Amino acid sequence: MARDEVLRWARKRAAGELPKEAWDGQSFEALAAGRTTMAALVTAGDSVLWSLRGDDPDKAVPGRIWSTEVSLGRNSPADDIQLGVRLVVNSAEPELTIEPAVPGLVRQIVDRCGLRDGEVPIRGDGHFASKSEHVDTLVKWLHSGARRLPVIVATEDERVDGSQRSGLDVEDLAARLCGLAHVVWVPADLTFGLSDALGKSLSVFHGGVRLYEPGLSLLDDPRDHRLILGQVVDRDPKSVASELRRGIARDSLRRTRLGHDVLSFAAVRSAATRATKEARTSEGAGDSERLTAALAQIEALTHEAEELQSQIDQAWQLSEDESSRAEASERQLHASWARIETLEDALSKSGTALDAAPDPTTWDEFAEWCDAIFSGKLALAPSARRGLRKALFQDVAVAANCVRWLAEDARNRFVDGGGALANIPVFDGITNAPCGGDEYTFDYQGRRLSANWHLKNGGNTRQPERCLRIYYTFDAQYRQIVVSDMPAHIRTAAS
Repeated sequence: MARDEVLRWARKRAAGELPKEAWDGQSFEALAAGRTTMAALVTAGDSVLWSLRGDDPDKAVPGRIWSTEVSLGRNSPADDIQLGVRLVVNSAEPELTIEPAVPGLVRQIVDRCGLRDGEVPIRGDGHFASKSEHVDTLVKWLHSGARRLPVIVATEDERVDGSQRSGLDVEDLAARLCGLAHVVWVPADLTFGLSDALGKSLSVFHGGVRLYEPGLSLLDDPRDHRLILGQVVDRDPKSVASELRRGIARDSLRRTRLGHDVLSFAAVRSAATRATKEARTSEGAGDSERLTAALAQIEALTHEAEELQSQIDQAWQLSEDESSRAEASERQLHASWARIETLEDALSKSGTALDAAPDPTTWDEFAEWCDAIFSGKLALAPSARRGLRKALFQDVAVAANCVRWLAEDARNRFVDGGGALANIPVFDGITNAPCGGDEYTFDYQGRRLSANWHLKNGGNTRQPERCLRIYYTFDAQYRQIVVSDMPAHIRTAAS
């Protein structure tokens, strides 16, 4: 059955114009001019699920086959129709070098039928803000809990004479990422509204580009939403666009659960043949018909097993790529730490004092201040960052002094020796002590560490407004203090 006919029958079935029995567990296949089109549909009560796979030889590279898989279904007539699309490439090439691309079918569906990502309309071109109401809508989209796709916000740089909309080709980027990301352009005079709504640390302006991940919160670490500065975009906009495309495609593979968020055609076809076999068995079909159904089910299960193995191979390759990237980044980071430490020692010996950054005055500034001032000496674990976001302790300055003491005095003693650390006064009623029975383990960058020390203020109160606790450990491998939790007292088995 040709693809157009499958689509026509699917529409009739969804509209109730065909009896359910005519579609339970049906599969179809059509061959035309070297192309293969297959479809399968399964129903269960009011639920309808159909899947289509079309194989298309590459027009330029012999032996390379592109397969587009489409799954479409809903649980009941009252539900929205859910769409999943997957593009698979099969090739015997020893090294496959391709630029990530969205199947043209996705753009056709967007143009003719329309798609939505929660409350955000999916478009094959960019969203262009021209008035403040559009920025308000953008902010609403960014905070939407139903949004599953990232939003790329490109801005105009008003500091450059004759500046255009953006250094990036917004229209081309939106077309190539249709269904993978939303692309929005904001003129310079409207970026102030974005800064007012999100705060300067999460905003974007001066020709910069920012990638807002799903689930944006004002308490997020700004580094979780990648920012590309305007001068970087202006220097090589094509490379920036290419990097964005590859990164978003990679993140889509990592974020999307095959078999759950997107169904493979092999799995739907296997379910369809299984339903056909069960229906023929219950109807008392002859031996030949049941044998045919059983052979079809075996073939479908074989294809499903091959598909699952390819998914495992893909996940393994992604894992290896991410591991390699992480290892390279860690090597560069440790080299930078060593270089910074060497330069700081040289400056200190020469009598040159480093300009001290101002201490934070609010908890919102605290994590960024730690990262900027004490990189390579002190790190905040994710649990500590979460604690800072909901901190009730009132004296931010005391907490800042404690962290400075940990990054400088305490770290120097762990590295070079120079005195005991157990139960010693630090300053103004702050004591450093072993955790004792309150010691606990935590995970940091893939390793299990033990929070065996803590700073605490005097008194027996545990009121979070007045009780300060900073739990930490010394990571001997990377020669830095790792703060596990702060600034509140945590509950452990001992406490």
